[in-house]
Amino acid sequence: MKFERHKIGELCINVTDGEHGTIINDDKGDYYLLSNKNIKNGIVVYNEKDRRINKDSFEKINKRTKLEFDDVIIATVGTIGRTAIIKDIGLKYDFQRSVGIYKVDKSVLLPEFLHYYFQLPYVQKRLINLSTGAVQKCLFIGDLKNIDIDIPIDFNYQKQIAKVLSDLDAKIEVNNKINQELESMAKTLYDYWFVQFDFPDAKGKPYKASGGKMVFNADLKREIPEGWEVKELQNISKCIMGQSPKGESYNKDEIGIPLLNGPADYENGALKGRTYTTSPTRLCAKNDMVLCIRATIGNLVYSEQEFCLGRGVAAVRPNEERFSELVFYLLLQEIERFKIQATGSIIRGITKDDLTESKCLIPSDNLIDTFHSQVKPIFDKIRINKIENLKLSELRDWLLPMLMNGQVRVGSPVEERDVAHSYADGDLGAVEVLKQVQDDKLGMVAEEDANYDT
Repeated sequence: MKFERHKIGELCINVTDGEHGTIINDDKGDYYLLSNKNIKNGIVVYNEKDRRINKDSFEKINKRTKLEFDDVIIATVGTIGRTAIIKDIGLKYDFQRSVGIYKVDKSVLLPEFLHYYFQLPYVQKRLINLSTGAVQKCLFIGDLKNIDIDIPIDFNYQKQIAKVLSDLDAKIEVNNKINQELESMAKTLYDYWFVQFDFPDAKGKPYKASGGKMVFNADLKREIPEGWEVKELQNISKCIMGQSPKGESYNKDEIGIPLLNGPADYENGALKGRTYTTSPTRLCAKNDMVLCIRATIGNLVYSEQEFCLGRGVAAVRPNEERFSELVFYLLLQEIERFKIQATGSIIRGITKDDLTESKCLIPSDNLIDTFHSQVKPIFDKIRINKIENLKLSELRDWLLPMLMNGQVRVGSPVEERDVAHSYADGDLGAVEVLKQVQDDKLGMVAEEDANYDT
């Protein structure tokens, strides 16, 4: 496959960036002024807590940016290089200066192709090298226009590459949406039973709403159902604080045990150690809950394998499996307190005592068992989807450079099936590999088909 090199600006109708001027916030406004922080995992993510503006401000900004469906956006300040494609119609947001905007000429360059091109490691390095600034590195409009891009001479091949990669991302996004629904279901049940205290009483009626007896607890400084206890986390779980191995034991060659150091090792709701160590110190096991305890405090996920715990994380292992989901939500409740309580002159963090002495409200054995039996299947499904997403993203990242440089050739499209499902089922008809490929690379995606009727 032959490629030709262009300046990206030559293949775009317009290249600009977000708002430079001062914009007044409007807490009651129906529109949002977002930043590079809202570009996450290839999509635009925002919520009610983001910066709000009114319609007049939005229209003024949008008149210059002309932001619309299928534009490619890129983080140009701070963490440079994160990209996404605008897929919202009837936009309710625009961007600040920290975001660049490409309006591509779709007759010569697909938005999806440009988005994935920016994810190539050598292109990411090029973006960093192009950035300038004494205090904070950034890219300017001229930089954005003059970045080189290699595109296939055959435009249809550009379409095929984009489809293979976007099918994988589409499956990841489906799993994410399923997980959001499942998480909402489980959290609603927890809140109803353990926050509002309207769990089913002996007659199957909501406890507190039906006049169930409440007693004041001095530790929590509030009323709790009669018969419930307050225990410290260390009484119902083992807490393992991370300890960083010696630096000389680190490697990127997957020798030894994967190491978790902090938030950078959390990907799409799962753990992914990017560095390995041959001299592990503290270890977590499968099914432990791993929590970030330094700098960015609060990421909390289940571990699916053994990891070495660095200084920025800790693991919590319930003494009994039936406590697992309850402890998970108790930790989520404690996170806000951890953030306030965190100490440190340079990097803020929580101590072992902060974690182990956390107060846990413990219901009756019968209610623990009932909650576990109802919520565990939901948690299991969420974890299956997260594992599949991790494998799908690994496959996408592995395929990306080989598709872009011609090591892998895209064949005939798979009819009536997306490429992600084709990989999951072992059907590789969409891709003809031009070199020997290891079986474990081709079988990375689990066969679990995450079609969940929400």
